[in-house]
Formats: sequence, structure tokens, C-alpha cells
Amino acid sequence: MKKMIILVISVLCIAALVTSGGLPVSASSVNQPIPQSINGLPVIFVQTATNTPYLTAGKKIITLLDNSSSSMEEAANKFSSNVESIKSLLKQGDLIEVYGGQGASEAQYDADHAATIESWEKNGSIQLYKPTTTIVNKGTAVSSDIGHTGVAAIQDTDTGIKTVIAISAHMVGIAAGTSQNAPSGSALLVNGTTNESLWFYQSGQYYYQNGTCANVYSYMGDHPSNQARPFTLQYAVGHDYNYDITYLGSDSIWWLGAADETTGYYNFFIDYNGHGSQLANVAGTGVWFENYNTNTHWNDGFPVFIRAYSARELITNPTYQWVNWTGDYPQLWIGGFGPYPASGVIYGHLAGNQTASWLLASVPLYQ
Repeated sequence: MKKMIILVISVLCIAALVTSGGLPVSASSVNQPIPQSINGLPVIFVQTATNTPYLTAGKKIITLLDNSSSSMEEAANKFSSNVESIKSLLKQGDLIEVYGGQGASEAQYDADHAATIESWEKNGSIQLYKPTTTIVNKGTAVSSDIGHTGVAAIQDTDTGIKTVIAISAHMVGIAAGTSQNAPSGSALLVNGTTNESLWFYQSGQYYYQNGTCANVYSYMGDHPSNQARPFTLQYAVGHDYNYDITYLGSDSIWWLGAADETTGYYNFFIDYNGHGSQLANVAGTGVWFENYNTNTHWNDGFPVFIRAYSARELITNPTYQWVNWTGDYPQLWIGGFGPYPASGVIYGHLAGNQTASWLLASVPLYQ
């Protein structure tokens, strides 16, 4: 490996943990031993604050390579077992990252990781919206604070009548303009709110003020909460991306990912410190366009419409299966108030395998 993973050969480390027959390895500034493989997948990198600037001191992301699974979902399902043994490797807030796809390689990961670091250093830290809604039981929201962000959302209303444990949608990589006046820019995101502690995940596309774009994710267990982190997956205009938020099926563990359907590469992260076991019936479960801009010409240089399509969900009854959304609710949130009708802003629906289009010139502004 060309990355700095230092082999630590000692009686203590060997006794601590050996997975799949590998000797323990340890990343710089991280004392806990890391095995050379997890779930049969090689550890190719350990991200820390010293090599990945968006991580805080003491946190780590263990990167695994999977070039044999046929899809991101197949790769993630490998982690539905061995939960406790994997959790024992992690401190609070640490993540498992899987980089994969047919033909994926460590060299390709190197290139994608370098690109995400370059983008982060150019654009800095971005704080995404985080909800403060409190759910007292399944499907019942007792308070809400959307904040000042202009939001045009399509809620997945199936969560009110089914047990939904995953949500996904496709988006095409667009070219962004440079007229946004907010450092936070704007974003089109798949959002998932769980049925416990309002735990909140996001996966999708971020459009920075300077016109660059990135595949990003956020989660409430981060510090700060719901900070936009880049997926280790380069963003390309015209590529077809699938964004996913899924309950792993055990012990409040969730994963969130991005798959480039054009190249076949994918990247997902597993949060072993999450909350909840299904998605909640609230506005925060669906696909959102978030606008942090206050100027009326912020969308100059963007497409007239931005689209999402192929929205799917994983249900548990009568059997575990991925299905199309069957119900949705387009809505607007303006200055912390809503929901309002989305006519003239959102055209079409995501339910029924349809395509929904956001007219960017009409999306609410930050108030």
C-alpha cells in the first residue's frame, strides 16, 4: 500500500484483533489497531485528520475496497452480519467507508480521494440544514424548525402507511453557475429522517458558490452535525447518480451512499452510531432542493430545471423488496414556515417512477 498505514507487530496488537487472518495495522494518531481486512474486504486506507482535512482530531474512516459486488446495495448487504465485531473496531463517530464497483482499484480510489480533498480545500466547510423536529411516536411530529433555508421538497408519504427502511433517487450531474451570493450555495439531496431522536441523513449533490459541484453526504452524528462531507466519488456533469439512505437491519445502523451509474463506481459510508430502525413520516424524508441564496439571479448559469427520478424505497411487508414510491407530497418551506403548495416550483412527481422537475428561478430564497 502506498498510503501511510503502519504495521504494528506486537503481542498487544495481535491479541487485540485479527480479522480474516490479517495482522493489525494502525493509522497515524489513532491508537486502536485496525485489521488488514474486514468482512473479507481489504483495508486500503484509514482517513484521519492528518490526511483528510474535513475530519476532526481523533476521528477515523476505515476505507475498504469491494470490486466484486455487482451493485452498491449488494456490497452494503455484506455488512448486515458481524455487526458487533465491526462495531468493536470503532470509536463513537467513526465510520466504515466502502469504495467499489466492477474494476474498482486502489489507484482509482487514490484519484477520487485526492479530488475530494482538492474540492474541500477550495470550498471549505458547508453546514447543511438540520431539523429540530421531535417525533414522539411513529409518524407524529410535534414541533418543527426548518430555519431560514428556502426549501422545495417532495416528501415520501409512503412512510405513513408502510414500514420503509430505505429511500433512494437518481439525479444527473449538472453544471452550476457562479452567481450564488451565499457561501453555502444550494443542494439537491435525498433526505432520510428516522423514527428515533429525529436522526437525520442526507445524500446528494452540492452546488458551491464558485460553480464547482460535489457528491456529498451528512449525518447527525458528525461534529458539527450535518456538515456536508464529500463522498469519495468524483462529480461529473452528465453522469447518472443514484443516492441512497438505508437501514442496515440491525442495531440502529444506517448506510448512505452515492453510485455513479455511468462509470459503475460507488462509495458508501456505514454509521454504526445511528438511531432508529425505519424512516419517519415527516417532511424531512424525501428529496429536497435547499437554497441558501438571497439574490434573485442566483440560478444564472444553472439549467432552467433540475430533475430527480427513479425514486425507490425498501419496504419490509409483505417481504423485503425495493419498490417505486407510490405516494408523495410536493411542498415549500419559506423562512421556517410551511408546508406551502409547490405549484409553479415543482412540476411532476416522484411517485410511480415519474420524473420531478424543480424550476430553479421559482425556488424560495433564504429568508
